[in-house]
Amino acid sequence: MATVNETSVDRETRILEEIKLVEGSNLWALVMRRMRKDQMGMIGFYIVAFLVIIAIVAFLIQQYDALFGLNNPTHDPYDILNYYIEIWIPGTQKYLRLIAHPKYIIPGDQTLAPNAQYPFGTDTRGFDILSRTFFGSSLSLVLGFIGQMTTSILGMIIGSFSGYYGGFFDDIVQRINEIISAMPGFILFIFIVAIFRDIAGNIPGGIYMVVIVIFALIGWGGTSLIVRSTILSLKNTEFIEAERALGAKDSRIIFRHIIPNSLSPVIVITTLGIANTLMFIAALAFFGLGDATAVSWGDDLAYHRDHLLTYWWMPTWPATMIFITILGFNLMGDALRDALDPKLK
Repeated sequence: MATVNETSVDRETRILEEIKLVEGSNLWALVMRRMRKDQMGMIGFYIVAFLVIIAIVAFLIQQYDALFGLNNPTHDPYDILNYYIEIWIPGTQKYLRLIAHPKYIIPGDQTLAPNAQYPFGTDTRGFDILSRTFFGSSLSLVLGFIGQMTTSILGMIIGSFSGYYGGFFDDIVQRINEIISAMPGFILFIFIVAIFRDIAGNIPGGIYMVVIVIFALIGWGGTSLIVRSTILSLKNTEFIEAERALGAKDSRIIFRHIIPNSLSPVIVITTLGIANTLMFIAALAFFGLGDATAVSWGDDLAYHRDHLLTYWWMPTWPATMIFITILGFNLMGDALRDALDPKLK
């Protein structure tokens, strides 16, 4: 009897704590409070935040150097070819040398193991691996984010219209989804990218445009199914019926009411999917379907894949960054899922 009473007290205490959390809070404030209780989720959040900050700083520094880096007030021979990224001090001939340029070879410093001058070592071409790893974060994260966002938006729109209108249109969408799902995704991905590789190679960054488009066209199914199931449970609710009675158009109902109420699972899918997209793009580069001229972790890993036993530091650092990024997004995605729907715990 005492055990039953203690259980009831614990349940009531937990309910009261949830009520206190909800009072005066919006959805995302409540989600962050729940996430703070998940230690692994917060580790993932801090990893992702750190990587995003690195990517933004790397992009800004590289853009600054592209505009001002070719100035050479001291006539340093190393700066004539822009071997290093520097920040110039206005009004003086002094500058602060930050790091080796990720796209310029340092002559005579090939295949150096990690040391005080090059903490991550150099590769067989003479690139500073620390610089390549630092500046590669921008393109790697942008590709993962844009690729998954494109997939999620396409899946959300298709799933919304499919679930809302139903009937013949819904049957056609589901059959297409089943056909795509039945195919071996990665092999299909490689096949399609290989077909368009030569055409895309003539356009700067064209291969990645093809990768993102193909990834969206064959990866929208999972998002559309989840959104469709949410739409089916929402479209006959009272507030949707009230909108119809007031003469609201279908487009307004879908984009103003239904889609915003189905964003929670889409956010979780997108967060987890960014890690999956990064891995897909890195795997494509590993199989030779990337852009050898780009500064990204996947392309560097592909270039150094044959050097693991002879020059261990060359493939280790880009592989480590890919692993840390995937880990961070997966931990944060799991925590977001639990925070948005505590019943799943």
